[in-house]
Amino acid sequence: MESALFAIRQYLSIFPAAERKVAEYVLNEPRLVLHYNITELARQCGVSQAAIVRFCRRIGTEGFSDFKLRLSHDVFRTSDDRFLPDLELESDMDPALVVKGVFGSIQRSMARLESLNDITLLSRSVELIRAARTTYIFGLGASGLVAQDLYQKLIRIGMPCWYSPDVDLQITAACNLLPEDAVCIISYSGETPAMVTAAEWTGKKGAPIITLTMETENTLRKSADIALLVPSLERIYRSGATVSRLNQLAVIDIIYSLLISKNLNAAITALEQTMAATHYRLTY
Repeated sequence: MESALFAIRQYLSIFPAAERKVAEYVLNEPRLVLHYNITELARQCGVSQAAIVRFCRRIGTEGFSDFKLRLSHDVFRTSDDRFLPDLELESDMDPALVVKGVFGSIQRSMARLESLNDITLLSRSVELIRAARTTYIFGLGASGLVAQDLYQKLIRIGMPCWYSPDVDLQITAACNLLPEDAVCIISYSGETPAMVTAAEWTGKKGAPIITLTMETENTLRKSADIALLVPSLERIYRSGATVSRLNQLAVIDIIYSLLISKNLNAAITALEQTMAATHYRLTY
């Protein structure tokens, strides 16, 4: 793939005034440019969107998206599309457009998630958790929040489980597993180094692994006994986990609901006890 920065430097002396502004801005702030949509880049450069389009064509790219793809290779030196920026940020956006865009993304992702779900794998995951001596839950960052959600759901219904937000403790726990334990590793990318290490130790200890990752091929998915998937609608490098986090939480809710349905009366008893214990009656 031809270097965008090299092409810009080649044409720098012959760019018209407006396109030269774009070229100089890109050369000075290539990382920032990857975060902008075309409207914001035009605003930052003080030119029209048409000037951005002409600039992209002049350096031999098919358009703004192709230009950003090539620029991302210059900045990040990777050919893996999952690791390319998925950011289209703009200042002072119309609130109505922001709301519409977020809801649209959620609707598309949930529709994809429903088609992606494998009932057999979900059922096997539930049986594995029910049979485990202890279910160990691993996850970091946004996936760590999902891991914590699974932890509090399991513990509410009396399922033996363990989670810590401390990554070193997660790896330590993986080093001391027994074959009758189960491990659930949550990582959207499936490539988080600490989670890969935890999976390697889990494999050495003979405990079965449930993973929850994006649907594309990844290291954690390959190591799993049961690989649960969410749509890969967000690239790994993004402004923040949005629909990916919601998809992960939806899968956790499905597992939780299936667990409750397996022993409804016991689950109701456990839920009532924990509700009564945690919702104190205030006395003065």
